Amino acid sequence: MLLTVDIGNSNIKAALFEKDKIVNHFREPDLTKFISSLKNYSFDQAAICSVVPETTKSLTAKIKEEFDISPFIITKESKFNLKNEYKTPETLGLDRFCSAEGAFFLFKILDQFKDYKEGVYILTIDFGTATTINVIEFPGIFIGGLIAPGIEMMFDSLNKRTAQLPDVELSDFDSLIGKDTNSSIASGVVTSVVGMIEKTTNYLKKEKNAKNVFIYLTGGNVKKIVPHLNVDFVYEENLVLYGVNGLFRLITK
Repeated sequence: MLLTVDIGNSNIKAALFEKDKIVNHFREPDLTKFISSLKNYSFDQAAICSVVPETTKSLTAKIKEEFDISPFIITKESKFNLKNEYKTPETLGLDRFCSAEGAFFLFKILDQFKDYKEGVYILTIDFGTATTINVIEFPGIFIGGLIAPGIEMMFDSLNKRTAQLPDVELSDFDSLIGKDTNSSIASGVVTSVVGMIEKTTNYLKKEKNAKNVFIYLTGGNVKKIVPHLNVDFVYEENLVLYGVNGLFRLITK
C-alpha cells in the first residue's frame, strides 16, 4: 500500500493507493494531528509532494521514525511523465506540476484518450490558497499557466486593505451586477475567477486552434465556484495525489 502526501500551504492531504486506485483519503491542517492519523492506516511505501520544505523535513523524519519507511520526495529533478517547457522550472510549484501529472494520468484512462492528438488540451484548475490554471499541450507537454489570488484571499484582501469594504462570502453573490456592496464584492470575485477560466479556454480555441479542452478541477474552494461555471469539467479532489502516485509508479517500474 502506497501512502501519497500533498503538503500545501493550508492543509496536508493524503491518499492510500492500492496500485492505481484510492482506497482511503484524508486531510489535516496540523502536522501533529496528521502524523497521529497515520497510525490508523497500514502502508509500506510513501511518496510526498510539498511546497512547504520545513513540514516535509519534519514529516519525513517522523515517517522514518514511526514506520521505518523512507518516503520518496518529489523534487524538480525527479522523473516525470510530462515534458516540462516552463521557462523557469526552478520556480514552478511542485503541486502545480503534480496536479498536471494527475490530470494526465486520469485522462489517459478515458475513452477519449484514443483520440488524443494535436489540438487537444488539458487544463487543471486548483482552487486553493491561490487559484492556478495549468495547461498541457499534446502530446503531454506542460507549457505553463496562470496564477491568481485564491477566492478567500480576494475577499480577505478587500476587507483588510480598504477602510469601508465588509468581509463577505460567495453566498452574497446575486447576479453579475451587484445591487449592494456585499453582492457587488461577491460578483467581482466570482466574475474574475470565471472570467479567467473562460478567457483561457477561449484563448486556446482562438489562438492555439484547440479542437477540444478537457478541464480538471481540484482544491478546497472548488465547490464554491462550480455553480457559476459554464464549462464541462471533471472534479477530482485528490488530483495532486493521483499525480504523486503516477510519479512514484514511474520511478519504481
